[in-house]
Amino acid sequence: MNDVTSPPVASGLRVLHALIRGELPAPPIGETMGLRAIQVEAGSIALEGRPDQRHLNPAGAVHGGFAATCLDGAAALALFSTLEADMPHSTVDLNVKYVRPLRPGEVYRVRGWVVERTRSLAICDAHILDGQGKLCAKATTTFVIGVPRA
Repeated sequence: MNDVTSPPVASGLRVLHALIRGELPAPPIGETMGLRAIQVEAGSIALEGRPDQRHLNPAGAVHGGFAATCLDGAAALALFSTLEADMPHSTVDLNVKYVRPLRPGEVYRVRGWVVERTRSLAICDAHILDGQGKLCAKATTTFVIGVPRA
C-alpha cells in the first residue's frame, strides 16, 4: 500500500508497453541477443529474435545458449507483465527442448506466457517458432518471486 509521500509503483505491463512504444530505452541484453518485444498483454509476450554472427559456436551453428536465453527472457517478461515493476523475481530452473536448429539472419518469433503463479513461485512456458510457424525450441521455467536482488 502506498502512502501519500511515496510515488505509485508502475506495473511491469505498463513498463513493457512503454518499451514497445519506444518511450523507454531497450535493455542492453536485447541488443546483445538481437531480440525485441513486439506485443504484450498481462501474462503473455511476443518477441522477435534474429541471431547473427555473434551467436555462432565454433562449428558455425547458432549456439543453443541463444535459444535458451531467448526462451528464459520471454518467460521472465511474461511473468514481469503480471508484477509490479519493482518486484524482484529470478529463474530457479530452465528446461529447454531443442527441435530444429536456428540459422543466423533469420527472424524468429519467441513467445512466453504464464502457466501458473502463486505469491512466491511462477511456472512459465515459452517457444521459438521459425518464419513458417514451425517449432524450433520450447522451454518451461520456474521463477521465485519476491527474492531480494543482490
